[in-house]
Amino acid sequence: MIRLIIVDDQKILLEGLKKIFEGQRHIEVVSTLSFSELVEPACNRFRPDAILLDICMEGKNSGIALTRCLKKKYPGQKVIIMTGFQDVSFIEMARDAGADSFIYKESAARDFIDCLERTLAGEHLFPDVREKVTFGACHISLTDRELDILRLVCQNLSYQEIADELQISKRTVSFHISNMLSKTGHKSLIGLAVEAADKGYAPSRQK
Repeated sequence: MIRLIIVDDQKILLEGLKKIFEGQRHIEVVSTLSFSELVEPACNRFRPDAILLDICMEGKNSGIALTRCLKKKYPGQKVIIMTGFQDVSFIEMARDAGADSFIYKESAARDFIDCLERTLAGEHLFPDVREKVTFGACHISLTDRELDILRLVCQNLSYQEIADELQISKRTVSFHISNMLSKTGHKSLIGLAVEAADKGYAPSRQK
């Protein structure tokens, strides 16, 4: 029997997830919580096998800070981070905090169950956002190098600073930017950067 705690400050989602997992004979939802401060006491009381944790919650701690704490205090428990925002930086932060897996809230019920089961089996599941995110009216995919440059553009680096960071020439940076604008149909780099930021391709240096 898998003992699970679900943590989310959206009560509708919390109840929906509870019903999904309670429909499985091998899964027991031992607690549902809306505040981050309640998670550690619940872990001490219920000793769950896994915690499904929202990245942005009501309370003093974010899902990232709480994950880091839980993995230190209860190393045997699995932590699965979930979010409704397709932000690349969230995945990176979840990995750094020690999360075992990551799932989007819009995922199907079967995907949540599969994620829990596979995580308990020792797998680490993280979505590949690069394959999903497209740009412009025609929904164009960008190459890994173009995405690297676009992230640095979103951090307000100059062409020369981007070139230095990626160890390429300034001319190559200019070529890639021109190519991105041509492919996506954006008239200016600012417009492309705004779209990229909206889709999570402008991670903060410190969160």
